[in-house]
Amino acid sequence: MHLAPIIIFAFNRLESLKMTVASVQQNPEAIESDLFVFVDGARSNIVGEIEKVKSVQEYVKTITGFKSINLFVSKKNRGLGPSIIAGVTEVINRFGRAIVLEDDLILAKNCLAFLNQGLEMYEQEQRVFSVCGYSNKVKVPKGYEYDSYFCARSSSWGWATWSDRWNSVDWELEDWEKIKSLKSAFNEWGGSDCFGMLKGWKQGRNSSWAIRFCFSQFLQEKLSLFPIKSKISNKGFDGYGTNCKKFTRFRCEFDNSNCTEFKFPNKVTMDPYLRNAALSYHCISMRIFSKIMYMLYH
Repeated sequence: MHLAPIIIFAFNRLESLKMTVASVQQNPEAIESDLFVFVDGARSNIVGEIEKVKSVQEYVKTITGFKSINLFVSKKNRGLGPSIIAGVTEVINRFGRAIVLEDDLILAKNCLAFLNQGLEMYEQEQRVFSVCGYSNKVKVPKGYEYDSYFCARSSSWGWATWSDRWNSVDWELEDWEKIKSLKSAFNEWGGSDCFGMLKGWKQGRNSSWAIRFCFSQFLQEKLSLFPIKSKISNKGFDGYGTNCKKFTRFRCEFDNSNCTEFKFPNKVTMDPYLRNAALSYHCISMRIFSKIMYMLYH
């Protein structure tokens, strides 16, 4: 199997990065995989951040357990969105595919197996936009026989894709008047928060690459593959993440098994029951509850 390179985006959280790397190393495929680590630069107005970023840079130099280790350090702070777009583009155009992680994720021991097998299985299926390692907790309908399912809206919490899908994304979104006319359709496709996040990017309130990735997926009417049992847990809700708070409405069933062979759907189509279960985490009532909890935990 053609193992995809692994990309990790890091910043100023040393201990969090160590846990992420350790979880990746527990995957048997790591030793045969190329690792690329991109460390963003410190913000000049944040006291003590230069030292934190330097400690991350020094740690990355000590990492072992991969086929090769490649470190890229930004002298200035680019922000997560621009960093991911530039870093993924550089690596994926070289290898044709890539697995992308951030420094707040914990991988199951079979995560790389799932992502690589998914990439191999659906490389020629143009309707598949990405393979995701994380999945919201879903109740499986009776008689469903697969270890994974297709759904709209790719997850940014540990994922993989191919160069042709990645390079099909319009990152600039200049025809905003046309985009606004698709508000209802976009929200119906991926959840009630979709257009709000996209508008937030347009207005400079966020730098999300992920919502632009998903908007392109929506326009192309493509699907993402998700595991029934999540192969990734997000530990970013500890109060230290730049883009996450201390509370999350998302819940997952983490895969602690040793299974490394998976049964993937033969047809690229959504099961309505699983689709509704997965996207229910983005419904209006759940988001209102989340906002209340955000305020309590802030």
